[in-house]
Amino acid sequence: MQIPKPKMFVVFLAVLLVLIVGGCAAEAPAVVQPTLEPIIEYVQVTVVVAPTEAPPPPTPEATPLPDQSEIVTAWEGSAHGSTWGEGNGPNTWCSRCHSPQNWDPESFIGPPPSCFSCKFPTDAEMRIAEGNPFIPEDEWIGIPCETCHQMENGVATQGIAWLNPVSMEYVSVNTPNELCEKCHVTTVGTGNPVRSAVSHEIILGGPAHLNYAGFIEEETPPTYCIDCHDPHTQQPVQCQDCHEIDATTHAMGRYSLMADTLTCMACHDASGAEVGPHPDEAEGGIWTTTLTEVGRSGPTTSAIISHSIQYAVACDRCHFDANPWELTVYTATGEVPEPTPTPTSTP
Repeated sequence: MQIPKPKMFVVFLAVLLVLIVGGCAAEAPAVVQPTLEPIIEYVQVTVVVAPTEAPPPPTPEATPLPDQSEIVTAWEGSAHGSTWGEGNGPNTWCSRCHSPQNWDPESFIGPPPSCFSCKFPTDAEMRIAEGNPFIPEDEWIGIPCETCHQMENGVATQGIAWLNPVSMEYVSVNTPNELCEKCHVTTVGTGNPVRSAVSHEIILGGPAHLNYAGFIEEETPPTYCIDCHDPHTQQPVQCQDCHEIDATTHAMGRYSLMADTLTCMACHDASGAEVGPHPDEAEGGIWTTTLTEVGRSGPTTSAIISHSIQYAVACDRCHFDANPWELTVYTATGEVPEPTPTPTSTP
């Protein structure tokens, strides 16, 4: 159908209007909704915290003390662990060595018969001297661990030292022998003004233990007292502990017959000491080195331990002709001597 022109014009205007409105709608800016941001007020708050104590530092683990009970027990049964005795000089003079902490430097030897406070074998009662008062057993200190060792927390420290009984301060010592010689000294014949005539020094002598050339590539010879004597029991080692002995060849094969009847030192002593049966019958009459002294109670013979040793042995030292023990007579080298020919008379 053909649209009349006036109506066509109206339609054209309507379409044009629609296009214009649509174009404007496309270019119009989008509506922005306002954003409502909350208003935040920052407030400074001071928090008070109650102070707390700092935790203590961790406690270090205590080092356990060494167990020295066996050493103490050994010492208690030794000569050094029990020095008190009525006949051993329990007074302020003799205690200089027997119980150093009881020593009084002002003590002195009085006139006889009570020179010392002690009890001689012939005495029925204790002699009390004016110059060196008697020390009862419950006050006697003896030779405890602190005499030779510095102590810490009741135990002896490593090493040795000497507790000066006057200053009660420790004095350093260089060798075990230097410590032993604080007491083991001899003053007989020295003319010392205090007149302490004792023979307590031990001298290591003889050509055996001092002959260093004889120990080349072998066990070294003893140098210190503790090489042979346990420092706490004071018990000496035996010769067989260091020397292997072949019973079939030693002493010309006679050792097996003599091993139970005499000590090694009875033959190998180099000091010239007397040799004979042990004076203590409980020892079974074994032969050893002895010393005879004359004291207030008369002559007494006691067994001694010789520290002077030699390799060579002179058998005729005991096996001499007409010996009082009726021993077989031998020459110095252990041979039976040839009988002396009876001189023949001439006609």
